[in-house]
Amino acid sequence: MTKCKCINTLCILAHACEPTLHGKSWLNALFFIWIHCHMCRTEFELILLHTNDVHARVEETNKDSGKCSKPPCFAGVARRFTKIKEVRSKEKNVLLLDAGDQFQGTVWFNFYKGAEAAHFMNKLGYDAMAIGNHEFDNGVDGLLKPFLQEVNCTVLSANIKADQTIAPRISGYYLPYKIFTVNSEKVGVVGYTSVETPALSLPGPHLQFEDEVAALQSQVDKLITLGVNKIIALGHSGFKVDQNIAKKVRGVDVVIGGHTNTFLYTGTPPSTEVPAGPYPFMVQSDDGRQVPVVQAYAFGKYLGYLKVTFDSNGNVVKSSGNPILLDNSTAPDPVIQAEVDAWRKNLANYSAQHVGQTLVYLNGTFEECRFRECNLGNLICDAMVHNNIKYADEIQWNHVSSCILNGGAIRSPIDERNRNGSITMEDLIAVLPFGGTFDLVQINGSTLREIFEHSVRRYGGSTGEFLQVSGILVVYDLSKSPGNRVKSVNMLCTECRVPRYEPLNPKKVYKVVLPSYLVDGGDGYSMIKEQKLKHDSGDLDIAVVASYISERKRVHPAVEGRIQFTSSCIRHRGYIIYIMHHGSMI
Repeated sequence: MTKCKCINTLCILAHACEPTLHGKSWLNALFFIWIHCHMCRTEFELILLHTNDVHARVEETNKDSGKCSKPPCFAGVARRFTKIKEVRSKEKNVLLLDAGDQFQGTVWFNFYKGAEAAHFMNKLGYDAMAIGNHEFDNGVDGLLKPFLQEVNCTVLSANIKADQTIAPRISGYYLPYKIFTVNSEKVGVVGYTSVETPALSLPGPHLQFEDEVAALQSQVDKLITLGVNKIIALGHSGFKVDQNIAKKVRGVDVVIGGHTNTFLYTGTPPSTEVPAGPYPFMVQSDDGRQVPVVQAYAFGKYLGYLKVTFDSNGNVVKSSGNPILLDNSTAPDPVIQAEVDAWRKNLANYSAQHVGQTLVYLNGTFEECRFRECNLGNLICDAMVHNNIKYADEIQWNHVSSCILNGGAIRSPIDERNRNGSITMEDLIAVLPFGGTFDLVQINGSTLREIFEHSVRRYGGSTGEFLQVSGILVVYDLSKSPGNRVKSVNMLCTECRVPRYEPLNPKKVYKVVLPSYLVDGGDGYSMIKEQKLKHDSGDLDIAVVASYISERKRVHPAVEGRIQFTSSCIRHRGYIIYIMHHGSMI
């Protein structure tokens, strides 16, 4: 910047000294100064289109990112391609990037196992993608064969390190960074993946997930050594980590993230999502720079659009934009839509099986199930307990009465207005896409209390560990510090003729039904994995829920006050809920 100021001063002096210079000497001096002034003023404008957490939304969706049966519809790869083509036709310097979690979420992934993601990413012309945690949901082989070996774009992660056992199989299929030449300018894109992936998915024992900041700094330093001065961090670790990367990693100019489904927007938001902050979200780095940080919500409902202007030294001098809502105002591309229709034919028999009917909206949105009791969580947990109903004896009416279910396991709502409330296997797969089992454990009451403290340890961050329950009444006080927020826990008795709720006894051993994911310590529940007294594997999750609904034919679960908050005012995503003592709301 000092150099630019000096050259600008030279330009002013040249005009002032014009009367003292004559002929060729004047022209040479003027040409020299003009060249340097021009170089100083040279700026490079880059358009970054980005998606994250698409989660197998190949087809268009409704406003809640479930299946769309009638307008208005949103998202879908065909609609996204229309907007991408439009931007590419108007702008000359464009990169199309994805921040991870293309996998998991609909019947498309359950059937095609990621091949659908590779195919349509190729058709849309993605330039690079960061590996998300859900890319490992079918293990390393489940990522390698259907996806990494088929996708054309560069797949990135700087902090995933393979050991000697697996390196020969996966080496070269993902890279720490990629240097793109955009209109003769070098742009580096460096990737990162959540260090929590081993607790969230199934990467196996041969991949090590290093600290994001340290791993990125090492690769950014290499890029700078190679003469790259425009560097984008693209990754899947969540909004807080994105901000920390912007603050701590020297040389990173832009951060494009995912994992937390964060919606950022400047101005009046165009749909139902409430912004968590402006777009772009500016973070001051430790070395004094302003670094734009962005995400584009999730499920392909938006296409992130960030315009970044760099000076000749690679500094960001301006950044602007907003996520573009992909609604009915953007028509699906007919060629891509034809391919979607062709691929859909294989799904028909698998997904069309009728299970039952719902009379009410089954609220499985992130905004509900990760923050408070949701009726779809109640339905699933009730099904889990019912699946474990055994014959009564003289001592107990059943051997287990209680369930816990991480809210992050619930991935989609079911709308009772679609198809007259008909529930199909496709709907259930969208709700529970991970293919786990519902297991039975024996656990001490003291550990159960620790489990519920963990449920709200990070409350408010849209994290998946918030628990839905059955046969349990829990009251939280969020005004307390983490680790001290559980006010009371009451468990439905089993050794009783008339079931009633009794205070949790820390010295008693309880049987609890829960997802296999939690048994393995997922979502940070290491205390379950380490302190369980006994574990019995159970049935496939969607089979349990399908059987429960099928037996009843029609379901209408309610929110019943199983989870309550006392003496608190909870604000989340535009909602303010005033909760009085004992959880009654006004």
